[in-house]
Amino acid sequence: MASDIIEMKENKHGVYVPKRKTNVGLVALGGLAAAGALAAGAYFWKRGQASDSAAEPSEGDRTASDEAGSMKTGGFTWTNVRPPPRAADVPDFDLTTNWGKTPGDIRPLFALMEVISGIKGSARIFAVISKREAGFVASAHNSSKREVDASRRAYDLAKDRNRPLKYGPESAEFGSGGLFGALAPYFLWTGAVAVKDAAPLLSSRPEIMFLPRVAAFHAVVYMQWVIANHRIDDHADIKVGWARPSLLRSGRGGSTYQAVRTRFFDDAEALGVDLADTSTIPATLVAKDWPGVTSIFKQLVGVLPTPIGG
Repeated sequence: MASDIIEMKENKHGVYVPKRKTNVGLVALGGLAAAGALAAGAYFWKRGQASDSAAEPSEGDRTASDEAGSMKTGGFTWTNVRPPPRAADVPDFDLTTNWGKTPGDIRPLFALMEVISGIKGSARIFAVISKREAGFVASAHNSSKREVDASRRAYDLAKDRNRPLKYGPESAEFGSGGLFGALAPYFLWTGAVAVKDAAPLLSSRPEIMFLPRVAAFHAVVYMQWVIANHRIDDHADIKVGWARPSLLRSGRGGSTYQAVRTRFFDDAEALGVDLADTSTIPATLVAKDWPGVTSIFKQLVGVLPTPIGG
């Protein structure tokens, strides 16, 4: 296992935390070099930052372009990796109000996800989800037996009705990971329902989920699917769909459904995000302005990142 991958464990509260102590949240960003001009560590996103405002950009942030560079994560060096969004990339978005303890440097990514998707209010919901699923760790990886069993089951049950994955067997044995704790097979199938063989991740390795912008692409597409295809009574129902879509149908009202909802409300309170603040999170999230999978990928990711020699 590559040293930059942070293996996660579930604590007594059901929250995933690193198995080993680390002071850096999105450690996967440490090797990023955009246009060859960034100093090492310019795009580290610090864990535990509790500021109510977005972090002041460094000199490297101010001078860096949006040109893609290379990045080491998941045991590979990836090409075509765009740098993380900065506050300047979402100039009209409020990065100070109702974010609670969400690290300031990651807020622009969540904000950009909301702006590009057209799902108003989703940025703070993404923050609450990421806190539980990954602790804001881009290279979070859950390879526990339970999670690998889940990814294997997901692949075995869906492979015959989905587009083929170049790294299907590898995804089956991967478990879950990335900023939003996605199961690897479902992650690689992102967008396949809508655009079929044009889905951008069908030929990718599962480790691509450690790239924050790619993880964001999956999360945005998945949220739109949950909202557009299920009865969503409130924000907690979105997290229920994230955990298991069937809970929004046959499982609605059951003990697991209620448990997921309770955890979501607790997570939001602990993070300091007020779900009732309609100035930042509308009472109902809608996807009526959805631009489509292809547009989302182009705006968030750009050219598909590929591993050198992988």
